[in-house]
Amino acid sequence: MSHHMIELKNVSFKYPQGNEVIKDISFRITHGESVGLIGANGAGKSTLLMLLSGLLIPTNGDIIIGETKLTKKTLKYIRQRIGYCFQNPDDQLFMNTVYDDVAFGPRNYGIDEIEIEKRVDKALERVGALHLKNKFSYKLSGGEKRMVSIATVLSMEPDILLMDEPSSFLDPGARRRLINILNSFEHTKIIATHDLDLVLETCKRTILLKNGKIVFDGNTKDILTDKKLLEECGLELPFCLQTIDKPSLMFSLCKSPVNGFQKGISHKL
Repeated sequence: MSHHMIELKNVSFKYPQGNEVIKDISFRITHGESVGLIGANGAGKSTLLMLLSGLLIPTNGDIIIGETKLTKKTLKYIRQRIGYCFQNPDDQLFMNTVYDDVAFGPRNYGIDEIEIEKRVDKALERVGALHLKNKFSYKLSGGEKRMVSIATVLSMEPDILLMDEPSSFLDPGARRRLINILNSFEHTKIIATHDLDLVLETCKRTILLKNGKIVFDGNTKDILTDKKLLEECGLELPFCLQTIDKPSLMFSLCKSPVNGFQKGISHKL
């Protein structure tokens, strides 16, 4: 399914009167891949997601979504394919009620109201927030806003999911629900986060950024057990591996970093 593909070719980006934040980045993500995007603060994660969603346009290089090059003329089409969850949920919720926030995207693309209501109910139920449907968005807690902001993306039924720090503000129960949602999403997704334990459970591939450049792109198991490289990039081992002398041994207990990981931890401890 080519419309689920993402390709960057020598992409760079510089903010006006600022430093170059993204520096000559190239990679290709194919249909159904789940990719973690990690790096210290200022590494370029959020900027890269904004470039992929068309909120920013590269200074140099090309971004291709499916078979369509991202340009100002193709933005509307590409944004119908991509669901982008902002780092701060307050940036995503701007209508009076939860219903209107979740309905905004489908309504903006001319979907009829009967179908919109079905999508709103389905998206809110999926994130465990159906009971908030008629609440005022500004009165929600931080965790509730996060789950509703995710619902606004799911209601669009995107081909590609981009998420910026999706586990922030969440309590353990809501975080577990988020992980289940991410693992049930069958299409392409990129998750930018400092929550490396979340990456272990949801992503088989991980891209590590440092100062706007890719320093690693490969198997999640390899990077998230490489204590030296993580520390060189301002990160630490995932919390669940920090008390284990040889983190790489954990993966021998698991079928993959995504499937069976928690079971492996329980058995080891």
